[in-house]
Amino acid sequence: MEIMTTTDWLILALVAITTLYAWISFRILRANQAMVSAMKDQQNAAMRPYIQVSVNVRPGTQLLYLSIKNVGKTAAYDLALTLDKDFYPPGKKGEESNLAENTAFSQILDCLPPDGQLLFLLGNGNVLSNRQNSEALSPLQFQVTAEYFADTELISETSSVDLRPHLNMAVLPEPIVEELEKLRQVFMKLSKSLEKNH
Repeated sequence: MEIMTTTDWLILALVAITTLYAWISFRILRANQAMVSAMKDQQNAAMRPYIQVSVNVRPGTQLLYLSIKNVGKTAAYDLALTLDKDFYPPGKKGEESNLAENTAFSQILDCLPPDGQLLFLLGNGNVLSNRQNSEALSPLQFQVTAEYFADTELISETSSVDLRPHLNMAVLPEPIVEELEKLRQVFMKLSKSLEKNH
């Protein structure tokens, strides 16, 4: 039986230390790769387009609009919008009035830039709430699906639209509009009095 020399023990210790160092380096490399991947995902999420679908109310009125807006930092390319139901604004029954057949919902849009917005008139909240208004023509709940490219990634998002909370709502007056109306009335009185004097 051969006895290990001091040199053999040193070589064995060096091999063990090298193996341990390689294992630790591999673990550090894996952790760094995971961190870089997470940072890249965060940067992509922060910079990509986001299509937001919401209902907007025109100030001082009960008019409801469907808003489709890119609230992200980059453009949404090849944007395809679809409605899951036909929607005819009240009082408009022709096929050309069907929102689902509108160009924005029937054709692919090349791009919607950051802060780009599409607005579609849905109707007056009081008229939509009227039960004589057919739910089949102007549904109070529907879904909008947006498919688009963020760089090379295809994103598909479906948003639910619910008009019921906006029905029979109170109209809040706009202070600036009220003041302008008062000014208009003063000018009308002034012009009438000037006409009488001539």
